[in-house]
Amino acid sequence: MFQRNIMEGLREALSDSPVVLLNGARQAGKSTIARSGWLGEFAGGYLTLDDAGVLSAWTQH
Repeated sequence: MFQRNIMEGLREALSDSPVVLLNGARQAGKSTIARSGWLGEFAGGYLTLDDAGVLSAWTQH
């Protein structure tokens, strides 16, 4: 995986918030970063709104 400048900012954001939104252009590496396992102790789960079940649950709130 390429070194990303966002890594330290993500780690800092996750240190004080249980949820972080990765938003950006298509094919920029958002999913790769989220699923890569580099988060270590912060890794709690990965959800995508591309999954119909997750999207349905999200929109009902």
